[in-house]
Amino acid sequence: MAGNMKFITAFLIIALISISSAEAQKRKKKTAPPRRPPAVKKEPVKLDPPRIIGSQVVITTKNGDTIRGELLDLSAYSVKLRSDKLESTIALETISAISFGSAVSPVESAKPVPSPKPEFARDADQMIRALLVISSGAKAGADYTDYGHLLADFRRQAERFIEKYSQSENTTEARTVAIVSGALTDYTWARTIWTLKLGSDGDSSVSASDSPVVADALSLYPDLRASGDRIPADRLIGGLWKKAAEKIEQARSLVK
Repeated sequence: MAGNMKFITAFLIIALISISSAEAQKRKKKTAPPRRPPAVKKEPVKLDPPRIIGSQVVITTKNGDTIRGELLDLSAYSVKLRSDKLESTIALETISAISFGSAVSPVESAKPVPSPKPEFARDADQMIRALLVISSGAKAGADYTDYGHLLADFRRQAERFIEKYSQSENTTEARTVAIVSGALTDYTWARTIWTLKLGSDGDSSVSASDSPVVADALSLYPDLRASGDRIPADRLIGGLWKKAAEKIEQARSLVK
C-alpha cells in the first residue's frame, strides 16, 4: 500500500510539471510578437521635367494683344517668357488664350493691335532722350564722378517711367518698360563694377567670385566672358554700355 502511494505521488508531481510546462509554452506563444515581413526597398520615383518649358508660345491678352516668345516658367498666377532677348512676366488674369507653337491663326492675325496712348508716346520720347544723354556720357575715357551724376539723373527719370507704365496691358508700352528697365540695370551694373575696379589693389580685372553683380552680368551676357576666370573691368563695363545702347535702338523702333 505504501508503495502504491509513492507511485501515485510521483505520478501527480510529473503531471503537474508537464501541465506547468505546457501552460508556459502557451503563454510564450501568446506573448511572442508577430513576425514582420522583410522591408522592401522602394526605388525613388523619377519625375520627368515639364515638357512645355522652353517651347514657343503665343499669348493673347484680353485687350487683343498678341505676344510670342519662349516659355520660361508657368505658375498658377503668371506666365514668364523671353521675347526678343527680353524677359517679361504676364499675369494670368490678363490672358485670354495661350497656344503652344509659333503659328498664329488667321483670327489672331486679323485682330488690330491697339496703339499706345498719346501720353505714353510723349513720355517714351522723353525717356529715349534721357537714354541718349547717358549713352553719350558712357564712353571710353568717361569720368567716374561725371558718370555717377549721369546715372543718378537717368535713374530718377527711368524709375518714374517704369512705375507709371509697369502695369500697362498694351504690348508696346509693356515692352518699352522692359527695355528701359534692362538699360537701367546695365548702366547700374557698369557703375558697380567700376567701383570694384577702383577699390582693388592695382588689379584691373574682376571675376564672378568678386561680386554678385559681376556674376549676374556674366550670366545674363555670356558673350562678355573671357577665356579665363578673370575679365578686364574696362572690357566688362564697355560691354554693358554696349548692351544698354542696343536697348536704346530697340526702344526707338517701338515708339517711332
